[in-house]
Amino acid sequence: MDLKKKVDQLLQELKSGKFNKVILDGEKLLKKNQDKGYLFNICGLAYQRLNKIETSILYFEKAINLEPQNLGHKNNLANSFISINRFKEAEDIFKKILAVDPKNTPALVNYARLKNILLDFKKSINLYENALKLIKNDLGIWLNLGSVYQSIGEFGKANNIFDNILKVKSNFVPAHISISKINDYFEKNSNLSLMLELNNSNNLNKKEKSDLEFAIGKAYDDKKNYDLSIKYFESANKKRKELVNYDFKSDEKLFKSIKNYFQNIDVNKIKNNKDSKKIIFIVGLPRSGTTLLEQILSAHHKVFGAGELDFLRQIISKNFVQDNKLLSQKINELYKLNSEEINDKYFDYIENLNKNSIVTIDKGPQNFIWVGFIKLFFKNAKIIHSKRNLRDTFLSNYKNNFASKDMDWTYDPSEIVKYFNIYEDLMNFWKKTCGDFIYEVDYENIINKNETEVRKILNFCELDWDENCLHHHNSKETIIKTVSAYQARKPIYKTSINSNKHYIQSLEKYFKQLNYK
Repeated sequence: MDLKKKVDQLLQELKSGKFNKVILDGEKLLKKNQDKGYLFNICGLAYQRLNKIETSILYFEKAINLEPQNLGHKNNLANSFISINRFKEAEDIFKKILAVDPKNTPALVNYARLKNILLDFKKSINLYENALKLIKNDLGIWLNLGSVYQSIGEFGKANNIFDNILKVKSNFVPAHISISKINDYFEKNSNLSLMLELNNSNNLNKKEKSDLEFAIGKAYDDKKNYDLSIKYFESANKKRKELVNYDFKSDEKLFKSIKNYFQNIDVNKIKNNKDSKKIIFIVGLPRSGTTLLEQILSAHHKVFGAGELDFLRQIISKNFVQDNKLLSQKINELYKLNSEEINDKYFDYIENLNKNSIVTIDKGPQNFIWVGFIKLFFKNAKIIHSKRNLRDTFLSNYKNNFASKDMDWTYDPSEIVKYFNIYEDLMNFWKKTCGDFIYEVDYENIINKNETEVRKILNFCELDWDENCLHHHNSKETIIKTVSAYQARKPIYKTSINSNKHYIQSLEKYFKQLNYK
């Protein structure tokens, strides 16, 4: 077989998701063809897909050295830099590509994606629009543009884009999903009939069916037809469960390792440093009210809400975790030196977001896992723990379709219960260990006693009173990229309290296993 045919075979394997096979076969070809940059590029793409980002970078750099004029290789390198938060290097590459070829669509689209990550939405929109001038009917680009408008609360513009996508391709599942997230089906039927028709066809794979059934379930929930909504939620979760590979024991092992380490550390000896940059971490279970809290606080004139950042997990996992266990010696080395390395690395990432607010909020709910590390390494941090009726929280997790693999435990009700249990155990441990460092807020109190609770929260955060915090839904500055995007843009509403009562008949078995509050 000649080289061209072997390369075509490699590309087919890459397209089919056989990434390990690509690497195996690609390395064999490279032994005899070390001068072929495109072979290094193909192997780099396989490593990238396997999330072996550092290795992919080495291969892309070799490809570029051999074929310095190939803009595709450079675009792939920039994407790998994005994956490990080397945003400045990625941006420099995109700028150089577009200086050579202003109509390079992959660079325009990926640069737009980077600007979205960096919360520069105006620039992101501009780049997507430039790409669409070149490829007018690319539904993926239209979808991404609509998602940016969704993040900044421009739901009318987002809806128009998603509706237009369906006019071109009525069975485009991602557009249906996006519409479902930003519309109330009690007020209008929107695309429900189209989703039902599509779901009854045989043209969807299991993931597409699952995505669609989550959206249909949400529509019937809006319409208060709970018998039908639970039918679709159960079916959607069952299908998704078959597609994920969640291992509860891995999380349990990590949580246990964290407790074993921090029970021997007196974190309260750590002194605060008011000269350090101020950060507020909002923690708690997903769907426990963390987005609402961020919205309230980020309406304050001194505060910037950065959304659900993954920086903290990445830094800690890279430096202190191996095989779901803590590397105690490495933590001790920095802890005993009173090092600010972790704090500095974190704020290096934050600076990429291009905001100059006095206070930043990171609302990654699962940052509750890292409370002890926050106490050790952040000298001017506040932690707010958002708590909500566990039955309502359970239901909200079960009803929603999450993009992150960190949420794979939500597709099995028995695993939701187990995860809630280890969360509660770890949070009780942190409360004993860290004391007043953690301020607890009940979601229900935020709803029912809004101004009283907001004043307490601002006092804990050492922030002056700002009336805007009571009108958070009017703020145009806050960004919401989570499944809460539509609800969090509304004024305070009470219908989410005790919403579990509509599903007791179907989920009571699991509700009874929770510590009801």
